[in-house]
Amino acid sequence: MAMKTLSAKNAAALDKDLMSIGAFSIDQLMELAGLSVSQAVFRIHPPSRGRRILVACGPGNNGGDGLVAARHLWHYGYKPTIYYPKQSKNDLYQRLTTQLKNLSVPFTEDFPKAIKETDHIIDAIFG
Repeated sequence: MAMKTLSAKNAAALDKDLMSIGAFSIDQLMELAGLSVSQAVFRIHPPSRGRRILVACGPGNNGGDGLVAARHLWHYGYKPTIYYPKQSKNDLYQRLTTQLKNLSVPFTEDFPKAIKETDHIIDAIFG
């Protein structure tokens, strides 16, 4: 099951081109990235291989991608838990966390415990 990926450098260049040439907003890029992550998880680790997913999010755009992925995964029937130790005060990130809280997706501060209670981990901290 081959999957095409981009290096961090190429992904950053693509984001730059999409925003400057394609007139995409950061919200749109985050939504596309999070959706792509959720689809990759669904293909590689279908719900039959475990529904519990820990999404570790950083304060930047990668963290936002993780928050979006968690929302999509919830809709696919997974049970995401969010570890988000340095939550951004930015309005976009606040909306993303509100969307997850409205779905009753849990947030945790106990990373070691969360690791023991998960089937899969998504690293949305670093690019």
